[in-house]
Amino acid sequence: MAKIGSYSEFGKLREVVVGSANDLHLPPFGKDLSHYNDELRSALLENGNQPLDIAKYFPERYAATVEQIENVAATYEKHGVKVHRPRRYSNEEMVHLGVLQEGWSQLYPADPVFVIGKHYMEVSIRRAYRRKEVFPLRDIVMPMIEADDEAHFVAMPPSAPWSPSGEGPGPFLEGGDILIHGKNIFVGMGELCSDQAGIDWLSRYMEQWGYKVYPMPIKGAILHALGIMCMLKEGLLMAHLPALQDGLPEPLKEWDVIEITEDEMNGHATVGVSLDDKHHMINPKFDRIMELLDKLGVTPVPTPCDAIGYWGGAIRCITLPLVRDPT
Repeated sequence: MAKIGSYSEFGKLREVVVGSANDLHLPPFGKDLSHYNDELRSALLENGNQPLDIAKYFPERYAATVEQIENVAATYEKHGVKVHRPRRYSNEEMVHLGVLQEGWSQLYPADPVFVIGKHYMEVSIRRAYRRKEVFPLRDIVMPMIEADDEAHFVAMPPSAPWSPSGEGPGPFLEGGDILIHGKNIFVGMGELCSDQAGIDWLSRYMEQWGYKVYPMPIKGAILHALGIMCMLKEGLLMAHLPALQDGLPEPLKEWDVIEITEDEMNGHATVGVSLDDKHHMINPKFDRIMELLDKLGVTPVPTPCDAIGYWGGAIRCITLPLVRDPT
């Protein structure tokens, strides 16, 4: 059994959890779902106060999503990455937290938990219906933690129930906002994702282990820092810089940047996954970006994910790295 530990965004990837579309039911529409596209938003509103059964309401999109998720998992295995899959929810888990926000999903396991170094964290996500995702993931991760004397398992204080949507007052910290480079941790902060209180908690916890946390304020209703930027190899990143309120954080200011357009950002161009510092999984629709990657010494690994992206995420969102080498 490999020892849990993730130390970078582009070191050799060795072990992951890939999400699942099983039993996907999205909650009634609310503020915290405002990043959804117009068609999906309308479907949720039309469904009233009941969770929307995605397989029933969008059968073709659902089938395409399942196919693309399985293709992502197969791509990892082809490149020697061990893949874990979450079990289905129990009935009790499905209805858990329904008083705050009904619905259940296991699409994007990289958001409610995260691995930084030897630290496995159950973080505090805004959307209450997604907080139950930690339970199936524990079944995968706990044997790894129990077998590793150096591993740490920590859970953030949960947000108190406060608003009608169940979002609560925070603290909020979401895996989709976190990027790692050695002992530096970069964390997006915005109206739909992590907040200052969540970042403060992460700083207090991680600084005792020698890490430094850098907040990255996000402009507007953009979900997650990973939707704005990604690190590809030492000295090279890809980003839509106008979405970062204060620009790049100090340790990244001298890096070369593949600048992407707003349309490319909205299409999840930065939400791919690096298999190592020479191979990057990316949606094949981004021809311009793939050409640039190739010229800069990073081989694109075309990985279709449009159907996955319809629900608000992409390859990186359905992928939780458990074991990734340092750079």
